Amino acid sequence: MADFKVTELAEDLDFESLPYWDVVIIGAGPAGLAASLTTAHRALTTLVIEAKDKPGGQPQFLYPDKKIVDIPGFPDGISGEQLSDRTYRQAVDALVQFRFNDELVAIEDTDELAMDDPLRRVVTKQGEYLCRKVLIACGLLHFPRKLPVVDALESKSVYYKVPKIGDYDGGHVVVIGGGDSAFDAAVMALERHAQVDVVVREETPVAKPDTVARVTQSGGTVHTSSEVEKAWYEQGEIAVAITGDEILQADTIIVQVGFLSAKETFQRLDVRLNDDGSIAVDPYFETSRRGIFAVGDVHGDIKLVTVAWAEGIQAAIYAFKEITSPYWLNEKRLRDQKIAMIGDKISQAARVKAKK
Repeated sequence: MADFKVTELAEDLDFESLPYWDVVIIGAGPAGLAASLTTAHRALTTLVIEAKDKPGGQPQFLYPDKKIVDIPGFPDGISGEQLSDRTYRQAVDALVQFRFNDELVAIEDTDELAMDDPLRRVVTKQGEYLCRKVLIACGLLHFPRKLPVVDALESKSVYYKVPKIGDYDGGHVVVIGGGDSAFDAAVMALERHAQVDVVVREETPVAKPDTVARVTQSGGTVHTSSEVEKAWYEQGEIAVAITGDEILQADTIIVQVGFLSAKETFQRLDVRLNDDGSIAVDPYFETSRRGIFAVGDVHGDIKLVTVAWAEGIQAAIYAFKEITSPYWLNEKRLRDQKIAMIGDKISQAARVKAKK
């Protein structure tokens, strides 16, 4: 049985005059958008802070044209851009509010209360927002890792995400990187009739073997144990020298060599972190600071859109229940702990009995 019915926020609600928000969500990727839909449909005023100029997260910025085939309900697949646009439209229709081109700086505790619920102050580069609950869904990885040797060219033909180019026909594309994103970009360029070279630092690409096979079978060349050592302009094209003194010509360079971690941001939030720099959460996606939840890639090992959706929805429901039923989550924790203790005692008794 559903725990709620969809409740619409009043269309004439003056969001600019709110004394506080029910929920502030950091990040407008899949997890953040799913969480915002869930809270708004429960009539919670919801604000989403996004560092980039548009919503969508990694599906929008890393592979907007790539067809995602493992999302339930889309048997023919759906592109990252289409998926992001549809989810964002749902959120806007639910009266979720957005602030783009803004970044999280800090989350502060305050002495102010809303119905006995302590308010937090979310501080960003452009403003401050009081709220009852915070959901961090900004992803573990922030900005693409730059490659200085090609950055020095200051060329508009060097991309750190797959460019939206309708036709690569006959063009030379050099993709730098050995992971899934790099080889997905190579496949996309090959499908548009480009000549593709993939430069991989490792001896063996870490991308999925079937994607690597698609690249080679489609005529792409993979250079393993290689790095770009020098780049310059030559007769209107970019020339790059890779390990072994081989020179490649390029009309377009796509760099996919990883991302800078958001660990420094997380450290400023004074939440407990895992060894890999991700945020530690409990079974309810709450961090070591009460009232602050974290979902999606910021903590998870399984980095899939569907997993991010599910976690965003679950955390949003926990936040909703904490707002509407004070102490609910604390009581549930105590009950779960008691059940776990009883289970441990039963297991221990069974082990003792088995030894006799």
